[in-house]
Amino acid sequence: MIIWIRNIVIIFVLLSIIYVILSLVSRFKQRAKLKIEYDASKPDTAKDEFVAKGMQKYARSFRSKLFLGVYVIPLIIFVGLLYLANKS
Repeated sequence: MIIWIRNIVIIFVLLSIIYVILSLVSRFKQRAKLKIEYDASKPDTAKDEFVAKGMQKYARSFRSKLFLGVYVIPLIIFVGLLYLANKS
């Protein structure tokens, strides 16, 4: 039983590291995209304000929440395998 708990903790830590890396890379790419968009369109607002508003929209978007699949998909696979192992 202790081995299962240890393995679950290790998997959770690894998934958390993957989630943080994916999240940071995605935010960095979105910020770079917004800066390029600002340079191309030259709106009336300041560059920092334009990027901040764009990042707020990104934080509320569905794309930023897709990274939670890093936790959900392995959990579904684990539960499915556990169910199949106990059914036989």
